[in-house]
Amino acid sequence: MLNSKDLAAHLDSLLQKLSSITHKQKNQYADELGISRQQFEVLCIVYEKGLITMGELCREISSACSTATDLADKLERAGYVERIREKRDRRVVRLNILPEGEKLVKAAYEKRVALLNEVLESFVSDRESQFEAISFLETLVDKLARIQEQESAKTYIR
Repeated sequence: MLNSKDLAAHLDSLLQKLSSITHKQKNQYADELGISRQQFEVLCIVYEKGLITMGELCREISSACSTATDLADKLERAGYVERIREKRDRRVVRLNILPEGEKLVKAAYEKRVALLNEVLESFVSDRESQFEAISFLETLVDKLARIQEQESAKTYIR
């Protein structure tokens, strides 16, 4: 029987594998859509969050502003996003997803949902067990996100 530290280490290993699989799937979706994975990530972020400033985008993708600007340029040229300047402060530029960009994100999302539905039903047949599995993951994500926010707040205080 594994002790709690060994279980936590095993959970970490599983989460790392899940992250790697998800990363590879995003690469595959991006390839199928004819864009880079980073461009796909930006599209997903703008789709999920709505209008987002370039500074916020930099933080979301953990990259330099020049990288975010380059990604936005390419997506804008392709007709997937547009830049909108704020009227009150023209220095503030926000990215907005366009219908063509939404189509790409929705197509990948639908493909992923279909895959996850198939996987979920293949190993957990009753709805109650499916809800329990998802509830556990929601709680895990929530707790890890709160810890991450606290750690980030400590970094900013220093």
